Amino acid sequence: MTDDRADLMLEISKNIQADVGAIKQDISCLTMRVSALEDHFRGTWTTLYSIQGDVAHLKGRVERIEQRMGLRDTEH
Repeated sequence: MTDDRADLMLEISKNIQADVGAIKQDISCLTMRVSALEDHFRGTWTTLYSIQGDVAHLKGRVERIEQRMGLRDTEH
């Protein structure tokens, strides 16, 4: 009976090791995917900040043009 129990425990240990190996592989894959999403998100924020800068620049130009043409409303 002892040999049967040892064989059973060895088989269970092998199954656990295989499951842990699969989990490690899944975590590695998920880590890479999260990293790719973070890079994409960072790129999106960079683009957004660039667009905000462009809009602010254009807003300033429009204000100067309106002022030169006398189209600007009087501020209170």
